[in-house]
Amino acid sequence: HVYSSRFGGMGPCGEWSRTQLKPPKNPSLCVNWICFPRRSIRIRKMGTADWFGVSKDGDATQKWQRKSLRHCSLRYGKLKPQVIREMDLPSQDNISLTSTETPPPLYIVDPLARGRAFRMVEEVDGYSVPQTPITPGAASLCSFTSSRSGLNRLPRRRKRESVAKMSFRAAAALVKGRSLRESTLRRAQRRSFTPASFMEEDMVDFPDELDTSFFVKLTHPFFISLPCLSSVNSPRPLERGWRKAKEGTPGPPKVPLRQEVVSVTGQRRGQRIVVPVKKLFAREKRPYGLGMVGKLTNRTYRKRIDSYVKRQIEDMDDHRPFFTYWITFVHLLITILAVCIYGIAPVGFSQHETVDSVLRNKGVYENVKFVQQENFWIGPGSESLIHLGAKYSPCMRQDKQVHELIREKRAIERNSACCVRNDRSGCVQTSEEECSSTLAVWVKWPRHSSTPQLNGNDRQYGSVCHQDPRICLEPASVSPHEWPDDITKWPVCTRYNTGNHTNLPHIDCTITGRPCCIGTKGRCEITSREYCDFMKGYFHEEATLCSQVHCMDDVCGLLPFLNPEIPDQFYRLWLSLFLHAGILHCLVSVAFQMTILRDLEKLAGWLRISIIYILSGITGNLASAIFLPYRAEVGPAGSQFGILACLFVELFQSWQILAQPWRAFTKLLCVVLFLFAFGLLPWIDNFAHICGFISGFFLSFAFLPYISFGRMDLYRKRCQIIVFLLVFVGLFSGLVVLFYVYPIKCDWCELLTCIPFTDKFCEKYDLNAHLH
Repeated sequence: HVYSSRFGGMGPCGEWSRTQLKPPKNPSLCVNWICFPRRSIRIRKMGTADWFGVSKDGDATQKWQRKSLRHCSLRYGKLKPQVIREMDLPSQDNISLTSTETPPPLYIVDPLARGRAFRMVEEVDGYSVPQTPITPGAASLCSFTSSRSGLNRLPRRRKRESVAKMSFRAAAALVKGRSLRESTLRRAQRRSFTPASFMEEDMVDFPDELDTSFFVKLTHPFFISLPCLSSVNSPRPLERGWRKAKEGTPGPPKVPLRQEVVSVTGQRRGQRIVVPVKKLFAREKRPYGLGMVGKLTNRTYRKRIDSYVKRQIEDMDDHRPFFTYWITFVHLLITILAVCIYGIAPVGFSQHETVDSVLRNKGVYENVKFVQQENFWIGPGSESLIHLGAKYSPCMRQDKQVHELIREKRAIERNSACCVRNDRSGCVQTSEEECSSTLAVWVKWPRHSSTPQLNGNDRQYGSVCHQDPRICLEPASVSPHEWPDDITKWPVCTRYNTGNHTNLPHIDCTITGRPCCIGTKGRCEITSREYCDFMKGYFHEEATLCSQVHCMDDVCGLLPFLNPEIPDQFYRLWLSLFLHAGILHCLVSVAFQMTILRDLEKLAGWLRISIIYILSGITGNLASAIFLPYRAEVGPAGSQFGILACLFVELFQSWQILAQPWRAFTKLLCVVLFLFAFGLLPWIDNFAHICGFISGFFLSFAFLPYISFGRMDLYRKRCQIIVFLLVFVGLFSGLVVLFYVYPIKCDWCELLTCIPFTDKFCEKYDLNAHLH
């Protein structure tokens, strides 16, 4: 019994009213009639079965089945040859509208029905049945599911909300500055697909008694869409196919007719033109396989998609891009703070030279040139970026080249001594060649009379300006803790004897040079403070020898090393992902994240996309630290190329539902190859790009959502997740071994990040500031 507010009247089943539906007077009679507007069509009980084609008469049944198959052939195309042979039908070409049998009934379509971009599909006993257009504002028989358990099966009602839940919704709407109705509408508009059933979304109250058992026997293969039978968002049409009668009589064999659905995102006529900027911040659900990149490249679904696949697309969650907003905020904040605190280095693409007269340790002014790499990103210099946490191998492991430089410097310093000027104007620790024999005295032990003794023997190494084991009170050189003969192993004296005159020339003189750490490789010089400041170095007022300071600790900054001799700042692998070389570099990252990353996070969620983002960036930085160890690099370039790899994986996973997958693949490949070619410039790191892309490719297969095209495809993709996770773990482990256990030096690998097109094209390749 269907009640329509549009029609009233009286029938044998009871009274039809505009406000209520009364119980039927004679329920057994209700099987034999259907209500149409302003009239009733009565069908005799004996002719009902024949009229619907379910009688026990074989001829009538065969006739109706022929009509059904003819209708299906005209509606959906040619039938299978097996069906034609079983039913003993004429050839497919002979089935036409000019047949002598009763022509198929015409479709009765509601003129008020809205068109749809696709037809939804409902599975009914192995059949795929497309839906008819829907008339807004009316109820339809097609919307009610058939009852298999008996009579008077009621539709499921939506559970009423509790007072606490309604109060919470009202409070949330009040905080957001919206009315409760507007908040409800916004929440309902977040779905980009039609709700699964209008009963769950739109209908709250229904008649208490509603018998749909009569319509279970409707097996006619066409739709009835009349004003009294239509409904808003009715998702289920009348059932197709044949069913066995309830009396137990066997019915004709089922003919599995499967109709695929049309694309869910096809272009509709009359669509409004929207500004592209607004599309970037739209809140609609992201279609799988398309997304923002798909829209920009005009990527579309196939015209026909299986209902099983379409249901998976509809069931995918719609996430909010919280990770994108968080990482973008962090990037902007750190970049602003870095620029404000460390300033901006010279802007450009070449080297910046500064020449000035500086007081050196010899007591005279000299012209000194300071060379610095320009930063075209408009940001701090490389030394400042290393202090902030840039990827830099000498700060993450004991670098062999830097360790050799320190060892050679100590060997020279072991044979040095204090050079004291004859006019007592000053003294400095130097070698014999640099100390003038006419203007100064080189106080070298044991040749000088001031030589102290160690275990009854004269010391062989020294002296040291302003440091002697005989006058240092803390740490004191007393047995058994006497200072060794090797001056490079002497500690820093923190407290001296208060006497002004010791009659020792290397102690009573005025010292003019102390250790200064210069450059990104920690080069140490005994020089003046003025020269150290001009060279942007780190001056150590407390020390007297370069062996007493740890320049790499000064160069790297951040947390001090656990062992001053062994750098261990491995956390730079992910810390550098939050840094940028300058303002332009940050803006490029923000633009990428607010478009590509935000679009993918709406599909995958913050947890999955953050794992891919961070692990891809760490892998890219690790590879860059292996092949380009002496370049200070910052930025999430590896992470961003890992996200680009996600676009390829999503394309492969949705290959079977896209209209032109090869064309989409070609466009995406051209864009990525252009970015890789851009990485051949000398100030951009291609190793982070390549390894970040490879790791992101493996991780995307494991963490990105996917759709399956059958049971075997589902099992294959589950195995695929395990395989690619193991491959990524193997790749990452191999890079760790190459970085920490077996360091390699690959000269030809530099061609992947800088091709010397000219003699001077890669000249500044190994300087301090090379950023990606």
